[in-house]
Amino acid sequence: MNGCLFFEIFTVAITMVAVVLVLAYRRLKRKYLRLEQQLLLSQLNPHFVFNSLTAIQSYVFRNEAHLASKYLASFAKLTRLILENSRSELCSIENEVATLEHYLELQSLRFSNRFDYSIYVDEKIDADSTLIPPMLTQPFIENAIEHGFNGIEDRGRLTISYLYLDKHHVEIEVKDNGVGIKRSEQANPASGKDHLSLATEITRERLKNIRHYKRLNIILTLVDTGSIDPKQHGTLVKFKIPI
Repeated sequence: MNGCLFFEIFTVAITMVAVVLVLAYRRLKRKYLRLEQQLLLSQLNPHFVFNSLTAIQSYVFRNEAHLASKYLASFAKLTRLILENSRSELCSIENEVATLEHYLELQSLRFSNRFDYSIYVDEKIDADSTLIPPMLTQPFIENAIEHGFNGIEDRGRLTISYLYLDKHHVEIEVKDNGVGIKRSEQANPASGKDHLSLATEITRERLKNIRHYKRLNIILTLVDTGSIDPKQHGTLVKFKIPI
């Protein structure tokens, strides 16, 4: 009888522990999703929104209605895509490319076309059905445009490539001809936190959460192109993503 009672108590205790663990996991996952949503929505930070709308307004004042309408439509599409992405843990590469195209078009407008950009998708990739976490590359793209191109004599160049590695992996590369990692780290020695370091820190924390909750081991690699060829300068960012 005592054995049966002990077994019942043990079963109830195990059940309660399991319930607590499940509830704790769900709370953590909700917290993770909230952080993901906040991160994605932060792509529409007030500084970016204000400067984009100000640039669009300048076309209105110059009576260039066609260009004002074009960029305003791009801004509206970017807003819609980012809001859609904030409700999903994964998005198609096709959707991601569309988001980045609108984002880069507006950044180019903001900076008076002072840099060139291109997006390449390997023909072996099914961009419509291949899913990846949204906007992984955005912090590095923003860093290159707003900080990396400062202080270089050449025209800014930015290339985003989606490459087929094998049937289980794709790789995203973001390459720029900015100041590079070494010079970026020397930009603010007093605080030790340059813009590239902050972008890297934010991304590594996000990848840690994705690895924990989505079981996706995404590998981030940063290369200073000047360390490979002293005649060059810039940064190469790589994401190896399981699909």
